[in-house]
Amino acid sequence: MKQPRRFPSLPTAAVVLTAVICMVLLGFWQLDRMHQKEQRLASIAQKSGEGAISLDALKPQQEDIRDYQVGFNGRAESNQILFLDNRVQNGKVGYEVLVPVQSTDGTVLVNFGWVAAPALRSELPHVDLAQTYQHFHGRISIPGHNPIVRETLPFDASFPVVIQAVDLDFIRRLTGKSLLPYVVELTAPEQSEFIRDWQPVVMPPEKHFAYAIQWFGLAVAAAAVSYFSLISNRKG
Repeated sequence: MKQPRRFPSLPTAAVVLTAVICMVLLGFWQLDRMHQKEQRLASIAQKSGEGAISLDALKPQQEDIRDYQVGFNGRAESNQILFLDNRVQNGKVGYEVLVPVQSTDGTVLVNFGWVAAPALRSELPHVDLAQTYQHFHGRISIPGHNPIVRETLPFDASFPVVIQAVDLDFIRRLTGKSLLPYVVELTAPEQSEFIRDWQPVVMPPEKHFAYAIQWFGLAVAAAAVSYFSLISNRKG
């Protein structure tokens, strides 16, 4: 009489159980990301409805200041232009142009928008930051930290320079400016050479929900297939 093959199936069952648990956790992680995006979108709508505030009204130590609309007068330090590398817009490679702006509330790093890269990698785009920029309007952005990206630019490099990430500590040392702890992504004044397609929330909440359903579905399918396979082996 054949004995049920229980022990050979134990390692397989352990692997399947681990995979199912991982899929379920990934599903819940996607749901958590969905809720975070919903809260962020609600915050953006609320802050946008409040209109522009001054830089002095921001309280970075007390609240989440992302997405606030701000307006301020200032002067762009056009001799300290920074080009943020590898920015893609409509399938084209280019740079985002960042410049310190001196205001009555301190020096703030302003992102003027995207410009296309020249044909040659050794060349940089020409941007016109004339003294026409007296009043600035934009939204607050907090740069994220990317542990993979490392700056190799020396601190004594001559401007304009190409940077790989918006690292405010690095840029403070590079420019010698005491920059405020955020970036203003400019929305006005308008200038045709810059493209300003700011997307604070790239993936909508609905997509995270769809991914969560996919992970839960895969978990159920894996558990079902494993169960029926185990029953079949035991009957054999």
